[in-house]
Amino acid sequence: MTFSVIINCYNTLALIKKTLEAALRTTDKNTEILLINNHPPYPDALRFLKRYRHPRVRILNPGKNIGCMPGFQYGAGHSRGRYIVKLDDDVIVPNKNWIQAMYQALTDFPKLAYVALKPSPLKPERRRLTVKPGYTLEFRQGTVLFWCMMIKKSLWQSHFVMNNLPLYGVGERYYERRANQLGLKKAYLASHVCTSLGRTKEADPLYGAWKLFYVKMKERRATFDKWKKNFTIGPEEAEIMRRFGYPDEQIIEIRDLLLKLQAENEKPAAVDE
Repeated sequence: MTFSVIINCYNTLALIKKTLEAALRTTDKNTEILLINNHPPYPDALRFLKRYRHPRVRILNPGKNIGCMPGFQYGAGHSRGRYIVKLDDDVIVPNKNWIQAMYQALTDFPKLAYVALKPSPLKPERRRLTVKPGYTLEFRQGTVLFWCMMIKKSLWQSHFVMNNLPLYGVGERYYERRANQLGLKKAYLASHVCTSLGRTKEADPLYGAWKLFYVKMKERRATFDKWKKNFTIGPEEAEIMRRFGYPDEQIIEIRDLLLKLQAENEKPAAVDE
C-alpha cells in the first residue's frame, strides 16, 4: 500500500460523504481511506460511519471525540501506506492527479518535510514558486494549513508523533516548529487547489467559525468547550473571516447565532417549586 488518506469525521453527513466520494473518485487501489469516527454530534453521520462499507475504506473508532490532530494521529498509527495524508472532512480534492503530484514533490525534494494542497482562499507568495513537470510548489517560511497534507510515514514516526494533544489548535504550528528544528522545508502544491465546503449551506456554520478562531489563538488558557461559550464576532474577527472566504451574509448569520446561544446560556436555570 502506497498511500493512506485519513479523514477525521466530525462534520455534517453531507460534507463527510462529498469529501469521501471525491477522495475515492480521484485515487486508485494503491490508496486506502481511513474514516475516523470522531463521534460527530449528528445522528445521521454516526449511523453512516457504523454502516458504511467499501473495499478501500476502513472505519476506525477511538471510542469518543478525541479531536482534530489526535484523530489524525490515531489514523496514522493504524495506516498501512508508506505515505499518509490528512484530509479535512469538508474538503474536496481536485480532479487531477493530486495525490501523485504530492508524492512526486516529496520524492523530488528530500528536504521537504511535508506538502499540502493549496486552499483556494489563500493568497499566493509568488516569489517562492518552484515549477516542476506536472506540479508547482510554493515554499512557505510560516505555517502551512493542513486542509490536505501529505507526509512520509517513516518521517512522521521518527519526528512528528504528538502526545497529549488538545482537541484543536496545535497541529500545524507543532509541525512547523519540528520542521524548522530539523532543517526541513514545507510547501503548498500551488498547482492543485482544494476546495472547502465549510462555507456552504450544508455545513455547520458555528463549528467552522469556532474551529477557525480557536486555532488562531496565540494563548490557549481555556478548553475548546469553555472558550466557545464566550466567543463573539467583532470587526476584527469579521475581517479575518472575509480573508478565509466567508461571505458577509454568513458572517452576519454566525454572529447572530453566537449572540443567541450566549443569551440562552445566560438565562437563569429553572427552579422546581
